[in-house]
Amino acid sequence: MTIRRTRWLVAAQAAMLLVLASGCGDYQKINDRSQIIGIGVDPVPGKPDLLAFTLQVPDLELATQQSSSLGTGGRQGGESVPYKNFYVEATSVQSAVSRAQTMYDKAFFLGNLETVVFQTGLSERDLTRVTEQLMRDETIDKLAYVVATRDSARSVLEARTNAPPATAIEAMWYNGMPQRGYSAPEKLWQFWRDAELIGREPHVPLVEATDDSIRIEGTEVYFGYQPVGWLTPDDTVFYNFLMGQVRAISISIPDGNRSFDVRIVRSRAHLREVPTPQGMVLLDDIHVRANLNATETMAQRPLTNREVERYEDVVERYLQANCARVLRALQSVQADTLGFGYRYLIHHPERIYEIRDHWGEAFGRARIRVTVKCRISREGNLL
Repeated sequence: MTIRRTRWLVAAQAAMLLVLASGCGDYQKINDRSQIIGIGVDPVPGKPDLLAFTLQVPDLELATQQSSSLGTGGRQGGESVPYKNFYVEATSVQSAVSRAQTMYDKAFFLGNLETVVFQTGLSERDLTRVTEQLMRDETIDKLAYVVATRDSARSVLEARTNAPPATAIEAMWYNGMPQRGYSAPEKLWQFWRDAELIGREPHVPLVEATDDSIRIEGTEVYFGYQPVGWLTPDDTVFYNFLMGQVRAISISIPDGNRSFDVRIVRSRAHLREVPTPQGMVLLDDIHVRANLNATETMAQRPLTNREVERYEDVVERYLQANCARVLRALQSVQADTLGFGYRYLIHHPERIYEIRDHWGEAFGRARIRVTVKCRISREGNLL
């Protein structure tokens, strides 16, 4: 056989293989797939080995029909919701998805997961195993937001919202939320990281379903995978000041029997840990830049420099007192959600075992010092 004939034979065989290999063996039409956008987890009374899962998928066909008939996407009496929920009892997330698959004619897809809802009554063991299952599954989106509820996770994912509840919850923080100060969002990978990290504990927004929406009720605080306390929405504001995470929020500052309003343009915080012979000292230096929205003089005349400085002093004292109070509340449950211990470990890696086993106690009894520096850049005068 000549060399030229051999080359033609090899080329023909390669072409035939390309024809036979065209396409994907696991090809699936997009219309045959359905995204799981929300997962809710509740305990099952009397069955400690089982968990109640709520799996939410958008009903795109129904949503399209409603938007074309309503025009605005609003709700009308008796109309169907633009999502489907599947309720199953199972031992794991994966087995719950497999069980729910028998109830639906489309293949479930977890790559666009938006929200995970945990009921606060879940045991530490149950929350640990569910979180680990979600993190181990490579098909699940780890950027999904995690929230907690004192009601049932099922009721949250059944809330009457224009969009599917899982999407409505994600929309609260997706691409940033202007009034972020009253909530402290956490994504799935962040929740797992903080629960496993030495010297730092997780936290998630606390939500509940209302008649026509989902409302933020504060922040649930965890020690590992065990809920140990909560912060009110107002306390969450001061928690965010401690973290330097407040942006574009207006608050009222009491000043004796009067008050004035400021708009916090931005805040930043610097956390430090200082060991002393008398014990650990935790320092949080907070810097705030603000504008005056409303003064006690109704802004009918320009403010003097002395008046502006007095306003700054009042803001500093108010924030310092409340931030210190919230920090002491975290100390009372030994939940270092701010990450003082993790920062201390970076500088003292040789003390890893001491911090891992005893940091909660050390954090709880440490002395604290919170300082606030406020700069008012705009006075908000009418004249």
